[in-house]
Order: sequence, then C-alpha cells, then structure tokens
Amino acid sequence: MAYHLKPRMLFCDWHMPNFLPEVKIEYDEYFEQIKRTGAQSLIFQVKTAHGAAFAPTDIGITNQTMHGDLFGEICHRAKAAGLEFIAYYNMILSWELHRLHPEWEQIGRDGKPLRMYLYPCFCMSGDAFRDHVSAHMAEVTARYPIDGWFLDLQYFSPEGCFCPACATKFSARFGYALQPDEFTTSQWLDLYTYQVDTREQFIHFAQDRCNAERPDLSWSWNGSGSRAGISDTLHERADYLSTEAHPPGYLSAQLATRYCQGLGKQFTLFMPESQGSWGDWTVTTPETTKGLSAVALAHAGSLNINHVPYPCGDYGGRVPQIVWDTIRETFDFVARCEPYSQHKQPVHSVAVIHSASNAKLLRAMTREPQYEHLREAAAGSEDAVAQLLIETHAQWELRPDWLSLEEMRQYELLILPYLPHISDDLADRLRAYVQGGGRLIADYHTSLFDAEGHMRGNFALADLFGADYQSTSEFSVSYLDGLDEALGDLSDMPLLVKDEASGRLNPRNHALQTCLRTGARALAWIMDPVIESDFETGYFVYHDHAPPAYRTDYPAIVLNSAGQGRVLYFPVPFFGGYATKRSPFLRALFHRLVQDILGVSQRVRIEAPPSVSASVSRDDEGWLVFLTHLQKFSDSMYLDSFHRPDPISVAVNPGWQVQAAYDCLSGQRYSLRTDGVWTDFTIPGIRETLIVRLER
Repeated sequence: MAYHLKPRMLFCDWHMPNFLPEVKIEYDEYFEQIKRTGAQSLIFQVKTAHGAAFAPTDIGITNQTMHGDLFGEICHRAKAAGLEFIAYYNMILSWELHRLHPEWEQIGRDGKPLRMYLYPCFCMSGDAFRDHVSAHMAEVTARYPIDGWFLDLQYFSPEGCFCPACATKFSARFGYALQPDEFTTSQWLDLYTYQVDTREQFIHFAQDRCNAERPDLSWSWNGSGSRAGISDTLHERADYLSTEAHPPGYLSAQLATRYCQGLGKQFTLFMPESQGSWGDWTVTTPETTKGLSAVALAHAGSLNINHVPYPCGDYGGRVPQIVWDTIRETFDFVARCEPYSQHKQPVHSVAVIHSASNAKLLRAMTREPQYEHLREAAAGSEDAVAQLLIETHAQWELRPDWLSLEEMRQYELLILPYLPHISDDLADRLRAYVQGGGRLIADYHTSLFDAEGHMRGNFALADLFGADYQSTSEFSVSYLDGLDEALGDLSDMPLLVKDEASGRLNPRNHALQTCLRTGARALAWIMDPVIESDFETGYFVYHDHAPPAYRTDYPAIVLNSAGQGRVLYFPVPFFGGYATKRSPFLRALFHRLVQDILGVSQRVRIEAPPSVSASVSRDDEGWLVFLTHLQKFSDSMYLDSFHRPDPISVAVNPGWQVQAAYDCLSGQRYSLRTDGVWTDFTIPGIRETLIVRLER
C-alpha cells in the first residue's frame, strides 16, 4: 500500500546528553498542545547525537537521567491520540560510543579520529558498528508500535574516512591501496563512489533488519531530498524525501522543493522553530514559518516543524507557549491551503539540470590545487539561476541529468548552470531536444571537461553552442559590452561579470575566449579591464577590480540555432557573476534573453516585485497560482529602480478558456481580459500568500 505523507508534521529534535540533572517532559501538557496545533504526525527521537537512547535498551546506551521509559510514553500517547508516530535515529554520531568503542570511529588522513558537528562520528564501513545500529533499531521496532523511521546523520566526514575497515574494503574493491596522499582525480572519484555505495548499503541494512520485524514501516532519511548529495540513487528506497529548510533561507527552501518535486516523490522540509538553525532556543516568527510552509505547499510538499522542551530547570519538561502558538498559527494556515496543494501537478516551462555525478566530479577535482576554486561552482551557479528565475517569476523545476528525452520535451527551456562534464548519452539527448525545437542555456565550463576532470580541447557541445574554445582570458574580471539591439536599452555602460566564489580581488574563474561558428551570433562582446591588478605591489586602479577598457573580438553571449531550436551560451561565468553582485542589470539582461530572445514562456508570464514567489500547478478543475511574499534571501539586494510592478500582473495561455479567477483563501474575484491567446488579470497587491484558482 502506497505511503501518503501528512502535511502537518511535528519534529522533536531533542539531543539531550546523559549528564544533565534530569531530562523530562510534562506529558499531559505536551499532548494537549499537540492536539491544539492540529498536527497529524510526530517524529520523536529514540537515539540522539550524544548517543544515549530515550528508551530502555539491551543493545544501545540508555539515557540515565530520564524518568522511566520516555520514548515509550510518548509513543503510546501519540498512538492513542491518533497521530502517526515516527522514530528518529541519529545513526553515526555518539559521545557514548566514543567511550566504549573508539575503534569504530571515522579516521582522518592524519590517523586521528574525526568530529562532525562537534560529535565523534562512526564509520559505516565497519561491520560491528553496522550490526550494532541495525540491532538497536530492530529492538525498538519490535518493542514499540512505531509507524516508521526517520534516519539522521548517515554521512561520511568531508575529511575522511581512512579507517582500517575502509582501507580493507576499498582495496578489495578497486585493487589498490587507500593512500590519499598519492591520489589523482580518478582515484578520488573511486573513493567517493565507494562512500556513496557504503552509505546506501548501511541504510538499507538497517532498513531490511527492521522490515523483517514489521514490513509496513515508512522510511525516510535526511539528505534523501538534498541536492548537495553526490548520489543518483540515495532517494530510491525512501517513501518520502527529507531535507532541511532553515529560516529565513527562502532561496535554499525554493531549491529544495523544486529538487524534490523534480525527483517525483513526496517530500517534507525539516524546519527549526528557532532563528537560523537547531538549538538556538529562540523562536522565529509565525510569518516566517508560514512563508516556508507556503514554499513547500506550492510544490505539493510538507513542512515539518521542530519543537523542543527545556529538559530541566525552572521550565523543565515544557515547550514555551509562544512556540506552540507559532506552530498552531502555521498549521491553521497549512490546513486552509491543503486542498489547493496536495496531489497537484506542476505547470513548468523551465528545467534547470542538476547533476549528482558532476557534484562528485567537482569534489574530486577540487582535491587538486589547480581546481580547488571550483569547490562551490555547481551549487553557486544553481543558486544564482534559482534566484534569477524566482525574481523573474519563471515557472521552473530542478531536474536530474538522467531525465529522458521525452521528459525534456515537456519543457520550453533547459538550463545547464555548471556541468563541466556532459556524458555522450546526455549530449545526444540535448541535441535531439534542441533539434526538435527546444531552447537551451549553458554557462561557462559546461561540457569542457571529461569524465575524469581533464580539460578537453573543445566543448563537447560546441555544435550546440555555436562556439569553439580557444583559450582562457588572462584577466580575472570581464565586462559585457556591445549588446545587440535586440536586447533593447539595458545600460549605456559595460556590465561587470566577476565571479568572487574563487576570491574577491583576483578571482580564478576567468572568461573563456571562443570563436563563433558559422551561423552563430554574438549578442554581447567581452571587454577587458585596463590592467590585471596586482594588489601586493600597488599595481591596481582604485580599491577593487580595474575599470573596463578594451572591447575584444570574443563573444560574451552566443546565440545559435540548431534544427528547430535555439541555444544561448555564456563564455563568461555569468551565473557566478550574478551570484556575486546580484546585479539588477544582469537580472534584466537574463530576463530579456529568456523572454524576448528565446520566447519563454508561452504559457505563463507574471510581472511582480522580485520579493514575490510565484508557482503554478494544475488539477482537473484548472490551474492554481501560488503567490507568496518572501523577503531577504529571495529578494534582490538592490531597490528595483527599473520597474516595480505593483499591482501584480498574471497572463496565462493554458490551452483552454479560463472561466474565472479568484483567491481561494479570501474569495476575492479578479476581472479577466483576453486577446484570443493570452488571458490576463491584475492583483492589487499581496501581504503574505494568495492562491488564485483559474477555473476552466
């Protein structure tokens, strides 16, 4: 029977150690407040990051400061209250095991035990540790009527691991010693492949052991819905995807929701109730939690809100009332929105291509000094593309690079933000997509490296780009000049492109010098600065990068046609440059390239302030337009002097006649106008969230 994720979920991320005077919960008050919030699910810890369990155990380590069976009391009361009850297990962190089994710990290159998030971390390669974890989880499964498991912290440290178990198993698999001081990029790739497989085997071993006790459990694990991973298969055996959303990180939450939705699975965002991250002990605002809820709901997801009791002291055993009030207000909002969120399908025009294999390649490449500056290139470019699409109100999704040609053709535009290696299979699908009329945007190093991180002589997609690689500029900054008249009057001065992810003064991501192929066209040209600055010797102009000076014959934006489709390629680090400055001029340029040059979208066009997030979904009754005001991370850092369109204008071309438009939450109706193709309406303004139903 298929698992159905609940929209209103509570999470108690309660990492209490064994040395406090006591650890307690006022059970009656706790469950009275949970009932008041309208929560449907509760995820509660059985084993914490400190290592002790809130349930008496014959296998693990019991927390000695709790009264009775704390986990059992919570479990039985939750079930009696009709809540779905999911057990939380922190898999590899433990101060308790550090004292009992230091031989199980992850080991760094220097031979010393590693720490992760301030805790000793244990290696998933070790059979004894794997058996200990799975046996403890099976014990809990047998003793308590839990509905499922949520698994946290099942990671390898970025600095390791090089313990004896890893060394033995790695050598047996790959035929050479685990000696990282001698590794090339290819060998680092082998190590990361080993770690990916070991992590998933570790999770699945515990999963199989518990399923043998009870086969109807639900399963998810932190990171199964995270784009930061280097695996294409981590999510496969999860019933729903899980990742984190930290207030006020709206941009990160937007990326997470679209990544999860793009994988085609149910998902939930785990959110601290506090300001920023876990363990802050200071509640955030209800407007913030509702804003993040709206981000999840707009993509048929769920928000899982944390709450933690004070363990002891004057307020021991209680969650502050303001936390409960914030959760109740948020869940009231979620309940009102649920009918317009659950079981809807997205209406998307743009797919941003995400590649776990490229993330793994970059992690390996950046072990070498010449490429260490590329460590955050892929993630930073994705962030920039996301912000550009959000602020220009495009309808987009983050899709894996293994999506089929048939799936590609569902989108008007594909964007390759930073994919240094393009496999032959992906290249063939992209060619067929463009030849058939698709639009494509590619940035900078995309397709310029092979599968082992070596720079190629030319782009693998040079035929699509309409440009051949010649060399790399000597200058650390570039300017865009000579913009094509088709782009209109954006600026009468050269536009800076400076990717500071590799350093502020002399960034290492220099523009690529390319030669146009026959039929391709430059929409802008690279302008070099007057000098390359040397800040150590005083050879620089002003306090920062040098001013523009000389226009080159190298294109900065290339427009090419292939078959029935069109391709835009940036030889400059355009997305990295936008990530650095959030320039409104670059945003306006991007918007014109997408809408005016490529003609996207032919289905939805929304004009609104950059702070308004817009997402469109569909069902049998028509379309739903989610509009949410989100400030800070999702807003431009500059006051928008170009055009601040209050009120909001929405134009749609769904392929059927729109009969009515009204806000589902307030009932307000909007007057429709049509020109025979587009139907449009105007919304006077927005404070928090609107859900506009377009009836067919």
